[in-house]
Amino acid sequence: MKALTAKTPLIALLAYLTSSLPLSAQEGVWEIGARTLPPSVGVSEAFRQSQINTPKLDPTAMDFVPANDAQWLEHIEEKDAATAKVAVAIADALNVTIKEAELAGVKVHWLTPPETDAVHQNHLFVYIHGGAYVYNGGKAGLVEPSLIAARLRMPVVSIDYRMPPNHPAPAASDDVIAVWKALLETRPNNAMVMGGTSAGANITLASNQRFVELGLPVPAALYIGTPTVDLNAEAGDSRHLNEEADRILVTMGPFAVEAMNLYAGELGLDHPYVSPIFGDFANLPPSYLITGTRDLLLSDTVRAHRALRRAGVEAQLHVYEGQGHADYIVAMKTPESAEHYAELNRFVLEFLSAPSSEKEAAHLDTLPQAIPTSTAY
Repeated sequence: MKALTAKTPLIALLAYLTSSLPLSAQEGVWEIGARTLPPSVGVSEAFRQSQINTPKLDPTAMDFVPANDAQWLEHIEEKDAATAKVAVAIADALNVTIKEAELAGVKVHWLTPPETDAVHQNHLFVYIHGGAYVYNGGKAGLVEPSLIAARLRMPVVSIDYRMPPNHPAPAASDDVIAVWKALLETRPNNAMVMGGTSAGANITLASNQRFVELGLPVPAALYIGTPTVDLNAEAGDSRHLNEEADRILVTMGPFAVEAMNLYAGELGLDHPYVSPIFGDFANLPPSYLITGTRDLLLSDTVRAHRALRRAGVEAQLHVYEGQGHADYIVAMKTPESAEHYAELNRFVLEFLSAPSSEKEAAHLDTLPQAIPTSTAY
């Protein structure tokens, strides 16, 4: 073989190096050996301690899959009952009041902070809960909306949308559309923001894409917290690179895959009502996105941000060091969590019909130390 010199063109050099690699590497598959992941640096001591105090989680726990609809419903009911107790305790600790109601035939919960910021008197945060598309029905879905109500000091309505196994897509976004239409009868669209975390962020995007299709006014802004925008299990670098580094999702195991399949139903995983990354991002509202360097869904969040920007939508991407999926909720009593909700408040106030508030939105001293592991996002 001809010897390489300093004058060898770069393309030729790359071709030479590639030709010397094994076939699997030429096909684009890299085998990466065992890695060691120490606690994060460059984070608050409170967050670092929360990492240190979290034992390495067993990914085989994600292998469990209920065998039929009856087992799914039994499992979901048990999980949600435990989470509901946590959610109510958090709301009580924050002095957030909860009122159950219906809008357009859809169950909702109204959450009112102990004191509403003057600039939010006429505003409403329309919240869409997460929970792997199957969890957090009823009061179980009120953990983050309680945080939002207290930290932004803003009224919240949380939509208790229908879920699998009885109600696959597009039931969830159908319910969001019904509630949104009802809200528009009494409130201007620019006085409301919409969003949620994980599955809730997916449904937020899919619903707003449908708002645009239907010619409905869209919210003033969106909150997109670590979303699954592509329900194909292998989609995204971070689902491989952050496997077992994410202390919340851990891995895209059989349970998560089957939950996403249940949600997709007959529409299929590539339908934009299911995976909004395949939908149209044009004319969506300004969007605030958050993820972390250990988030299994970091790639999903990045892809959503780029799709928004390519469509000409104003969008901010916030990436926190060391955080896994929805760590801003799980590690709620940390400076990073307070910072996130303060950033979110500043963002939505740029687009809501009111001037910005100079008052502090975060009150760490009233927050519980941790959320039990029974809580799902």
